[in-house]
Amino acid sequence: MKYLKNRRFTVVLFFTVLLIALSFNSCDEFIKSKSQQNKETEQTQQTIATNKNEAKLLLMLSKDNQDVIHLSKKLQHVVTKDSAVALIKKIEETHIEIAEAFNTVATNKLISIPNYSEISPSNIVLDSSQENKIKALQKLKAIIDNQLFLLDKLSKTTNSKTFKKLIVKADSKINDSLTRTKNIINTLNTNS
Repeated sequence: MKYLKNRRFTVVLFFTVLLIALSFNSCDEFIKSKSQQNKETEQTQQTIATNKNEAKLLLMLSKDNQDVIHLSKKLQHVVTKDSAVALIKKIEETHIEIAEAFNTVATNKLISIPNYSEISPSNIVLDSSQENKIKALQKLKAIIDNQLFLLDKLSKTTNSKTFKKLIVKADSKINDSLTRTKNIINTLNTNS
């Protein structure tokens, strides 16, 4: 009898220890699973935030690009010097190319960007006065400077190869437009 009591006690003790060990193990697995789930959720939220920032910056770049196109078209009608008109026409053509690149990336990334300028006739008065031409060119320069700032911000935000390629392509073209705008301003300032 004594042997049977010891054996029961041993079996009960063994199963108790086994249950305790299994419960610790399952708690450990539960904690690891919860931790993994939290990491995945955090990573998903970070990806969503990055995608939103990329879309927002592309939208702002596109808006500024449309403003450059619109303003350069207006300037072509009031600037009388042929060399300046040719430079302004080149700026317009460059920004039309950039707009196409923006639209291609936006389409691939399922981003909707508008194709209109926020510059209205009431925002900028262009006439034949030298002062108004220079003001309009300085506004053009400011918009182009802002585009370069936004491109830099986008390059720091994104990890997307598509956006990286777009940034490299657009950055050099926008820098060329900025140089051309400065040259036109200098030309008009020296002629006044």
